[in-house]
Amino acid sequence: MRAPLLLLATVLAASVGCSDSPDAAGDASLDGAGAPDAALPDAAGPDAGPACPASDVVDNGTASEVTVAGDVGSTMGIFDPSIVYPADAPAGAMAYSSVPDQLTIRTRVAVSSDHGESWTYVAEVNTPEAATLASSDATECPGGACSGNLISEVSSLVYDADDPDAARRWKLFAHRYLVGAGVALHYRIGTITLQTAAQVEGPWTAPQKLIGWTSPAPYSSEGVVTNATTLAGMADCLALTEPGALWLPGSLHLAVGCVYLDGVTPRIRIELLRSTDHAASWTPLGTLLRPTDAACLTPGASINAAELFAHDGAVHVTATPSDSAGYHGCLVFPVDDLATAAVARDDDGVAWPSRTITTAPDRFTGACAFAAGAGGYTVPVGFLGTTRPFRIFRGGLATP
Repeated sequence: MRAPLLLLATVLAASVGCSDSPDAAGDASLDGAGAPDAALPDAAGPDAGPACPASDVVDNGTASEVTVAGDVGSTMGIFDPSIVYPADAPAGAMAYSSVPDQLTIRTRVAVSSDHGESWTYVAEVNTPEAATLASSDATECPGGACSGNLISEVSSLVYDADDPDAARRWKLFAHRYLVGAGVALHYRIGTITLQTAAQVEGPWTAPQKLIGWTSPAPYSSEGVVTNATTLAGMADCLALTEPGALWLPGSLHLAVGCVYLDGVTPRIRIELLRSTDHAASWTPLGTLLRPTDAACLTPGASINAAELFAHDGAVHVTATPSDSAGYHGCLVFPVDDLATAAVARDDDGVAWPSRTITTAPDRFTGACAFAAGAGGYTVPVGFLGTTRPFRIFRGGLATP
């Protein structure tokens, strides 16, 4: 799930020397300076790797745009769709980012009873929260603290059907982080949060710190359920983003983008976590996708914005190549074994996507969401340089 709204691009370009400060140019706004939570340069080089399947191209000039009746105030548009709509369900729900402006992004929920052809607003799940947070990084936060709004984006919605507490069965995961004056994006001053509800219309609980990491800001590690920095294979994760949740009987799985340094180059890979106690604790399963797994579509890119989904008894993951230019479409990989975070790979260890999705005209594209009951794929597209840059389209692709 999802498509981070403001790309977590070059989070630590300035931190390679002494500073831990993120580079706002990478995860900047979709006004031509950047795009939703993702782009990182990748040191993998120009090797294109295996050939991708021929792209399914979504024409963003003629495709059906996803709109939400009753949504007020999303001046810059909506993005980051996460949809719960089983094929045989009479209705479904969609969480999405509402963007009045870069400083006041929040998560909302809409419902549909016509298989995603139309959506109606039902709830605002979270809102920006003014905060001043301590940090020992004097470059990023002169004077020992940074001020701004805590905002939530790139959410993932899931229905945890076997949670014994009916009031917690609807779950929303998101990246909540600090945005300062001048749209200073402090991605490391944040956590992956959890909100719960008995019904999708709410009321929803306030954002709870769920998964954090060790950073110069105590906020990112204090009071979290799990500190990812202490988990096997994740000690190098400088921040997490783009949570993508999947419910299966007896377990929740969460794919997260791990921002790390490859030498001095910031990159993103996708790690997989599992909970068997309804999000009370998390176990690392391994690296699901590496930057080189994006090479067939975008050589040299990182990979981010994973969405896990089950369809006809099989599990798949979509993910998006990301670099300093933005998001470059979606790759769909069959998951061979969730327990070991294994996607389908050839004998050389190269991941083989079963589908690639791009748009025409070529624009910032991703991350894609899949729900069988809502017609298959929805595709976020960034219209850079326009007054409404954040838009979502129906992909017209009904199967993985």
